[in-house]
Amino acid sequence: MNLKNNRKLKYGSLAVGLTCVCVALIIACNMIFTSLAARFGWFIDMTTEQLFNLSPSTAEMLEGYKDMENLEVKLLFCMEQDRLDDDYYMRMIHNMAKCFADEFNFITVEYVDVNRHPGAVEQYKKTSQTQIYSTSLIIACGESSRVYQRQAFFIFEEGNTSTPLAFDGEFKITSAILSMIGDNPIAYFTTGHSEDAEGSSMYRLFEDAGFVVKTIDLSKETPDEDALVMVINNPKYDFMGRGQSVNEIEKLSRFMSGMGNLMVFLDTDADNTRFAELNEYLNEWGMTFADSSVYDYENSLTQDGTEIVASYVDDGNLGSSLTTSLRELPTPPKIIVNNARPILSTYDSGVSDAYLAMRRTSSVLTTSPEGSAVAVPFGSATTEGEKGIYNLVMVSEQLRTINNVDCYNYVLCAGTSSFADDRYIGNAIYGNRDLIFSAMKAFGKQSVPFDLDFKFFDSEGLDLTAAQANQWTVILCAVLPAIVFVAGIVVFVRRRHL
Repeated sequence: MNLKNNRKLKYGSLAVGLTCVCVALIIACNMIFTSLAARFGWFIDMTTEQLFNLSPSTAEMLEGYKDMENLEVKLLFCMEQDRLDDDYYMRMIHNMAKCFADEFNFITVEYVDVNRHPGAVEQYKKTSQTQIYSTSLIIACGESSRVYQRQAFFIFEEGNTSTPLAFDGEFKITSAILSMIGDNPIAYFTTGHSEDAEGSSMYRLFEDAGFVVKTIDLSKETPDEDALVMVINNPKYDFMGRGQSVNEIEKLSRFMSGMGNLMVFLDTDADNTRFAELNEYLNEWGMTFADSSVYDYENSLTQDGTEIVASYVDDGNLGSSLTTSLRELPTPPKIIVNNARPILSTYDSGVSDAYLAMRRTSSVLTTSPEGSAVAVPFGSATTEGEKGIYNLVMVSEQLRTINNVDCYNYVLCAGTSSFADDRYIGNAIYGNRDLIFSAMKAFGKQSVPFDLDFKFFDSEGLDLTAAQANQWTVILCAVLPAIVFVAGIVVFVRRRHL
């Protein structure tokens, strides 16, 4: 009896000891793996949004630079590496930066503690007002650099900058790199007429696309002949023309006679009586802004009918080509035109065939094809107007032959000044940003991060199919039972031979 009890105690102790050893090994392995994962950035992105992976578009845009000699792009974090993971959002940016470094041999991730070594980042301050914090990311290539604060990599709800809605890190890093190593033509924003220029959302959109963005006062300056785009964004006063001290319209015309292109954004706050010179120039391109406001109560985000959901034009002409990639999506995104005024085509039967052969206009976006929109003349005491289909965005194209090479110039007119407002370009359900990028590509800008949408935080949980769930269940759950099973067999065999 004592022998039997001793054997039970012996084997029971062995079983308990073996269990403790197995548990200890599992804990040790988990600790070691966790430490290594933190040290080397091991992770598997199983989120639907693919928050922590590079998209094929990024690889395609940057692939051609892999073999470029002496190309070095530095992603410089301003705190020690160990501290980055203490901040949830900085860790997200850090993981994305490491994805770039892993994918492209010319990109490196580096670290400096700006609190201990503030002088190490002085070279990246463009002005005395430039602020570099421990949560900043510096993207540098040669003598060019960009300083981004943490919030620049996220999309926030309008009026709420505390909790981000989406991660925009891949787009920001890609566009910054392209702006330093890709094709970098100049984009001008006019000033001197109370326009929305430097600091506006449209201005930032051109910076994100890799343009060298500058402001220009045509009453004092002459555009660079190599510039690609000029943007007139919500002016309040007209441009000077013939018979005045400086002819700004003539400078604009000379700019367009080269390789220049033009974008004009004008809303209902700017009636044509104050824009005689600008409208006369646009008439030459076959377009003019009507003296009326457009309302569509059936196709608006607001009850007052001003925030209109525009309709894509699909007629095979130039305008529809700007939206082809959007219209071909399974669910084309909405494009919003707020406080809109209609754009009229001024080309009619009285225009010569030779002139039409040089320039042609087409619609890009209109109000609903059902004709539910109304146009109300400025100053009208009522909101009633004539129902119809109205142009909200139009484009005009000019074909010229220079040295036996076909060259194109474009003028894009939009009857709104809020086309690129943050609430539209900062939301993936709207296509406003993509339309502007598409126009940039048509204007000749080759490297535009067109397909890099931000990634929403709607659900960061695992979103798996049944097959994926089964696969990961086997991988994660079969190891421990297998260890216990093998250990049980060993114990059983040893007991049988004692």
